Amino acid sequence: MNYQEVLKNARTCIGDYCKACNECNGKVCKNQMPGPGAKGIGDVAIRNYDKWKEIRINMDTLTENKKVDTSLELFNRKFKYPFFAAPVGAVQLHYGDKYDEMQYNDILVSTCAKEGILAFTGDGVNPEVMKGATNAIKNANGLGIPTVKPWNIITIEERMKLVRDSGAIAVAMDIDAAGLP
Repeated sequence: MNYQEVLKNARTCIGDYCKACNECNGKVCKNQMPGPGAKGIGDVAIRNYDKWKEIRINMDTLTENKKVDTSLELFNRKFKYPFFAAPVGAVQLHYGDKYDEMQYNDILVSTCAKEGILAFTGDGVNPEVMKGATNAIKNANGLGIPTVKPWNIITIEERMKLVRDSGAIAVAMDIDAAGLP
């Protein structure tokens, strides 16, 4: 399957907010709530994407002809690659109803762990989002990083109990979500 086929298939089930664009740069989804491009004045995803395009890897191609080690050591663990899967919460709300939170997180977390990287998982207004995410992480022996939104302190404490019970090796906070409804 090539990239165009992936996009074509995605457009049949992606939902109303994400448009499965050829280039995911936030321009089509800006100012939609919910949506990846919604925060601020609707240009956060666009600005992030533009900034990412400035980053380049300087490859040293003059080297011995041997296998390159792409691994990364972090959190007292060794990972196969120096990148992880980004957090996505409220999957059906943002991306259609093909997968619910539990299915999405089960697939994402277990596959990332199997392939030697970590998945960050999302959070949402529905408490089941974090429950599903932390359950998937627990089933993967803690190999995942739940991302908690900046809720009120009582909700954060409830989410953190789920995080602790999951055995997650780390936790993140989605601070750019501050101020969202």
